[in-house]
Amino acid sequence: MSSYKNAFRYLALLISLCFPFCASAADTLKIGTLPAADSLILHAAAEDGVFSAHGLEVEIVPFQSALELGAAMRARSLDGHFGDIINVLMQNESGAPQMIVATTSHSTQNARFFGLAVSPRSSVNTLSELAGKTCSIGRATIVDFVLDSLLEKEGAADSLEKRDIRQIPVRLQMLLSGQIESALLPEPLLSLVEGQGARVLLDDRQLNLPLAVIALRKPEQTSDPAFFDKVRRFRAALAEEAGRINAAPDTYKAMMQKRGLLAPQAAPHYAMLRFEEPLTPLGLPSEEDIRHYASWMEKNRLLKKGVPVLADIVFQDAE
Repeated sequence: MSSYKNAFRYLALLISLCFPFCASAADTLKIGTLPAADSLILHAAAEDGVFSAHGLEVEIVPFQSALELGAAMRARSLDGHFGDIINVLMQNESGAPQMIVATTSHSTQNARFFGLAVSPRSSVNTLSELAGKTCSIGRATIVDFVLDSLLEKEGAADSLEKRDIRQIPVRLQMLLSGQIESALLPEPLLSLVEGQGARVLLDDRQLNLPLAVIALRKPEQTSDPAFFDKVRRFRAALAEEAGRINAAPDTYKAMMQKRGLLAPQAAPHYAMLRFEEPLTPLGLPSEEDIRHYASWMEKNRLLKKGVPVLADIVFQDAE
């Protein structure tokens, strides 16, 4: 009888020693995404098991609009989200404190993410010919910001009449049918309309700006070592997945189509995205980048509390 008791005691000891490790085997993260091309990195890292390999259990929750995603962040039903710096700053100011931990797209000379497209039915061929005509955007969004940045760089600020058309499918149809003269569009939609005869007059390759980011909700104790460890592992997983995507673009282009991030009719025209070190995915916005966005937002009355301190909004690795 005593041998059975000893065996049970030994088994109980093993369970008690093992339990803490089993209970914390994987940190969970619930990440909201939007249907943009570079959100692929999150879907792919989850599907390829890369997050799991880094001790993370990541649930990807798709949203169709930044408004819905922002509401979910404020309700604390998400641990983080894929989006842009405008959304991060607005959410941070409206009660959803968060920290940018990765950059998924950054404008470079080797890749375009946004462009100003002219309708196939328009006779316009240059920016000067477009002056005074309509350009469809979504107001107070990254599209609005990029258009202003492009026009300012060309010395043509306020030269276009902006028309707010929130629903992107409607914007596309109106552009292709000639109901609007031009539109500022993200990839892969830009490639889609270009393949149907639209002409791209300007794109973002000269802007040198971070365009899409991933942000995680800030913990109550911002110096919490567990949070920093989780972020480091999350970033390491993104870096590993970026290498996989770069190495097998055709495979992941097919995954984009499966996930609804790339329409079949756009696929033949779309140049597959690449993640370029050190800008993506581990690059982080600089103080100048944040100030650039915040200044535009203040001008457009989207930000009321001023430019945030960099360390409050962008992950700073203590190591």
